[in-house]
Amino acid sequence: MEQTEGKIFDLKPQMTTSMKLAASFAITYYGLLLIFEVITVIFRRYYIDSYYFNQGDTGEGSSEFVIQIIQLALSLILVFSLIQIFRKKNHGKALFVSASLILMIFQLLVTGFVPWMKYALEALLILIITPIRVKKKIRQKKLPNAQTT
Repeated sequence: MEQTEGKIFDLKPQMTTSMKLAASFAITYYGLLLIFEVITVIFRRYYIDSYYFNQGDTGEGSSEFVIQIIQLALSLILVFSLIQIFRKKNHGKALFVSASLILMIFQLLVTGFVPWMKYALEALLILIITPIRVKKKIRQKKLPNAQTT
């Protein structure tokens, strides 16, 4: 059982209990957000008109629709990255962290800092899921060969 000395970081994610719980909660959270965004895009006319524009006309090329599509794409990427984490793929964590940060920045620009609990929850998920495990360098002392007679 000889380890290579050149690799310091364990790139294959280990599924600890806390990571399994956090990733399960995250896939539920982002999955429900994805379902909400799909329903919002499908029924956007009713959702936008009744809540934001007081039954006014909304154009097909409106900025609200573009915002919904961007958020839908980011949520889809997040759910995909969480599935990749469960499949223990190397790129799952990197994709999750980058998409989470982009989504947080995007939501901050669009909605502001008012729903601060959403940002705290997403930051906590990133802090639990993200850490890279460092391999321990184990050196075994070679014992002098015992002479057999």
